[in-house]
Amino acid sequence: MRRTHTVAEEKGKRYKKKKVRINYRKAARALVLLILVLTIVFSYLPVALGKGMSYDRSLFKPCGELGSKAPGIRAQSAIMYSTDLDMAVYEKNADQRMEPYSITKILTCYLALENLEPDKVLKASKNACRELEDGMELELDPGEKSKALDLIYAAMMMSANDATIVLGEGVSGSESEFVELMNKTVKKWGCEDTHFVNTNGWQHKDHYTTARDMAIITKHCFENEQLREIALTKKYTMPATNMSGKLKMENALLKATDNLEGLTFGKTGSWSESQCTITLGFKESGLSAIIVLLGDTAKGRAEDPRKLIKVAHDLTPGFIVTDSDKNVCNTWVRHGVKSKVSLDTKGLRYAYPKNQKASGVKVKTEMDILEAPVKKGEKAGKFYIYTNKEQVGEGYLYAGEDIEMGWLPSYLYVTNRTTVVAGILIVLILLLGFILDKRSRMRRKAKNKAPEMH
Repeated sequence: MRRTHTVAEEKGKRYKKKKVRINYRKAARALVLLILVLTIVFSYLPVALGKGMSYDRSLFKPCGELGSKAPGIRAQSAIMYSTDLDMAVYEKNADQRMEPYSITKILTCYLALENLEPDKVLKASKNACRELEDGMELELDPGEKSKALDLIYAAMMMSANDATIVLGEGVSGSESEFVELMNKTVKKWGCEDTHFVNTNGWQHKDHYTTARDMAIITKHCFENEQLREIALTKKYTMPATNMSGKLKMENALLKATDNLEGLTFGKTGSWSESQCTITLGFKESGLSAIIVLLGDTAKGRAEDPRKLIKVAHDLTPGFIVTDSDKNVCNTWVRHGVKSKVSLDTKGLRYAYPKNQKASGVKVKTEMDILEAPVKKGEKAGKFYIYTNKEQVGEGYLYAGEDIEMGWLPSYLYVTNRTTVVAGILIVLILLLGFILDKRSRMRRKAKNKAPEMH
């Protein structure tokens, strides 16, 4: 009996016999397209996401060491206090009680700025006008009226003794009460070896400080921006008062230090050529510090700060940030044979983080995307160095090598090398697809010509 097949069974047999045929040419073209897309994406995407990388942290090199050899200085007592690290990095009899002389005036002027309106008019008392032998004065007369700010300029720039008394009386009502305020203020700052008996530093056995205490006092006083500005003012004209004409004055600090480079604030004091003092702040290549010299000479007061500043980086623990100068980071190059160029810097720069670790140093870079051709030494951006969240240095970045123009794909940051590799891969894939497709066709053709078996 002959078995009959249903329509469903016939379709099932044909479906089972049907084989999936791969079109190798289409597959090769699809793979080529994928390679092209991935090549462009992986070349261009990093550029779209950023303009390069930050500094290589491995370039940061430790520098400076506490206790390093320092030069001999004339001052009997001295200190160099790092404001970056909040610690002394050099000392010489720093706890010996000494007379401060006119550097006392920085505290008087600080308290005046903190407690008086700059335009407040103050009247000179008989006490303020008493004559002080051989001291600098405005030579005020009783009843003479001056603005507080003008008196502060006079006290800081020409070290006018009578100006400080008027300021003190203007703040507290009397000189003695103001002196009490001075002593309470420095005690609050932790200065246990300091005691004042007047507003101006006039010589007195009970008027004393130490280099360590004066560094702390200097630090706090010059946190007042207006006082810092006044301290470095080269020339100032005090307006006419109700009893005197205009008065032109020049900065005694700048004269005594011979316009010291890097000076940020300060004040001089003296009783004679052999009895001088100075307190000053300076900033140099990322390092900020205060120098206090007590019991110095006029000549030493000019030379000693320079000697200490010269070795400041050797005495202060920190990091050299741009010592290598080579390959500190890199940036992108459009239409170049290479898509990136290494960047260099010029000159040494330092950083002094409070934690004394490289992690306390941050470098922000602003790098340009360059267009080929690029010449070695061409400016390619800027960098900014931060420690303790404050900017301490900056500089330019320069291309570290020549970059010639690349082929057409380099407009999309695809390098010549990547183009060659991708091109070879594409040719091989297309060739393989052609060969496999041809072999597949030949097999099918041979199968179709084969005689059917009955």
